[in-house]
Amino acid sequence: MKPLWKKVRTAVLWRLLWLITTAIACTVKIRLVGLERVEELINSKQGGILVTWHDKTILPIYRLRNMGLWAIISWSRDGELQNRLVMSRGFKTIRGSSGPRGVRAFLEAVKRIKEGAVVAITPDGPRGPAKVVQEGTVLMAERAGCKVLPLGVACHPAWRVGTWDRHMIPKPFSKAVIIINEPICVTTCESDEEKEKWARIIGDEINKADSDAEALLAGKEKQDVRTI
Repeated sequence: MKPLWKKVRTAVLWRLLWLITTAIACTVKIRLVGLERVEELINSKQGGILVTWHDKTILPIYRLRNMGLWAIISWSRDGELQNRLVMSRGFKTIRGSSGPRGVRAFLEAVKRIKEGAVVAITPDGPRGPAKVVQEGTVLMAERAGCKVLPLGVACHPAWRVGTWDRHMIPKPFSKAVIIINEPICVTTCESDEEKEKWARIIGDEINKADSDAEALLAGKEKQDVRTI
């Protein structure tokens, strides 16, 4: 009965998760900036990686639904819930983020990117530390020879939950900005120092995208920002 109970529990939980996140997200007034950068990669079949921090995934998953994007999802229990959620939003998924399954997920993601897919990654997941880019994202970009698009999110008002990443949950009828900034082109990494350098660069660019989103939300717009 235990396996059956687990299946029932997972089925109930993911439907609740879908209902809650959809009910909240559909009330949020979202301004999306830079969508053409993702569309260009998709239409050109060049492939690419879309990166954002683990704590800010609710709105991007909702707003970028049904675009044919891919996502890497862990094999944990929470990962199974997220897997069902993102698939319901029209994403395709690659399972695995660490250990032997992580290697398989890495190789499959590289293969998909080379075939023209855009893969969404939270480079500080699935367990953190928060807002620190893990080496796998750098190696994936290098191996696939693709662009990395930093995505930032700002939302007010919002709740923060007591998880390791202090996950952000928008409050109903809040306002938000999602911004996709200029791509990063990772060059060949022949040493640990170079890998660490590119990890810092990617992390800095995600932080900058978050800051740009905060500025737009506050009404401090830049002339070079184009709204889609």
